[in-house]
Amino acid sequence: MNERSLGGHTLSGGERPSKSFGTGRICREPGCNTRLSMYNNGKFCYQHEPMAVPRTRGKKIA
Repeated sequence: MNERSLGGHTLSGGERPSKSFGTGRICREPGCNTRLSMYNNGKFCYQHEPMAVPRTRGKKIA
């Protein structure tokens, strides 16, 4: 390397493993046999997940 070049260092410790919530879980809705992803921390599949109202600070929802 000459005196005008820059050197670098590798990044370490920045990547954490993804959280996982167990395999083989199914939707808790009676009669639904949809298998949940191991990365989905919910108890229901997308179709049966209860509706959640987003938090809207200072905004009026029409």
